[in-house]
Amino acid sequence: MAKQSQSEIDQMIQRSQCINRDLVRRDIIQVFQSYQCNLILKLNRYNLNKGNSKEYLCLCGTVLCEYKGNRYNIPIEINLNENHPYKSPIAQVKPTSNMFISSTNKDVQSDGTITINYLKTWRHPTSDLSNLINAMSQSFSLSPPVYSISNINQPTTPYPTNISSMPMPMGMISSYSHSNIYSGIDRGNQGEISQDIYHQSLKTAVLDKIRNRLNELKDIEKVEIDSLKQTEQYLNDGEKKLQSLINQIQQKQIQTKNYITSLQNKTNQISQKSFVKKDNSIENDAIIFPAPIYKKLFQIFAEEHAIQDLLYYLTDGLRKRSISLDNYLKHIRELSRKQFILRATMIKCRQVAGLPIK
Repeated sequence: MAKQSQSEIDQMIQRSQCINRDLVRRDIIQVFQSYQCNLILKLNRYNLNKGNSKEYLCLCGTVLCEYKGNRYNIPIEINLNENHPYKSPIAQVKPTSNMFISSTNKDVQSDGTITINYLKTWRHPTSDLSNLINAMSQSFSLSPPVYSISNINQPTTPYPTNISSMPMPMGMISSYSHSNIYSGIDRGNQGEISQDIYHQSLKTAVLDKIRNRLNELKDIEKVEIDSLKQTEQYLNDGEKKLQSLINQIQQKQIQTKNYITSLQNKTNQISQKSFVKKDNSIENDAIIFPAPIYKKLFQIFAEEHAIQDLLYYLTDGLRKRSISLDNYLKHIRELSRKQFILRATMIKCRQVAGLPIK
């Protein structure tokens, strides 16, 4: 099977519009480097709803397995999810025209769908296509999933026992044979050399796995360190802002206390003037009253309006948060009581003076 170039792989990945292109590319290249399979990458088009269609990446070819001393190439097809490798792929056995699906392999359903445990427990980043191929090869080596038509009438040997009857896809027999896998190796020494190749490949796979895992851990730790540094900077900036706000609040608290003290002093002065009669509060000769009742009415009227203004400024001070709610309510109650008495007195004075009551 002809080896695909990097540009061909990148073009198909680009056309498939997969989400994690770099991870998909790395996963596919690792599969192509495995000796246990002979796969090519292609695009399968699937029809979606409303007449739409979409292309998905697919690995098709053969997986090598060994059964009863013979090596077989099992035709498979692996369809990658658009969110690969975070979602598991769909793997199927694709028998050729002279093959049948065997019912003895519990990891392969009657329609060819592969249901090995590795697919059921698929989870990134511990799962990848290379290990999936290894798991398939081990499962197929225990019980091959297909058998050729020539062996249908031989119930005692349901699987092919010679090279000529091994299950292989049509058109692949000449391009993927034993001579291509072990070219230049004598058949009598094939078992011993294959063990060396297997161990060497296993070591390489383990080293690549460890190296990739270390790189992933480094990247994760770097991201976490950057995130912690950003959080630290954010907390430091927040601490400075909080300290500035605390200082401003303390200053405003001092100003408010000063305002409250000043307001209390003025309120006490007003309260004393309301209860204590002072003849010099109004010049005797400033206004001439025809009778004492009119002078009393004038003084009550002036005090009532002064209290009205004071209530307004207290409300304005509360709105501006210059005084506390407790002080506001305390003064409001006192002033309201005084205002009520003044208004009642004013009504009584108007009745005595014969003036209209509003």
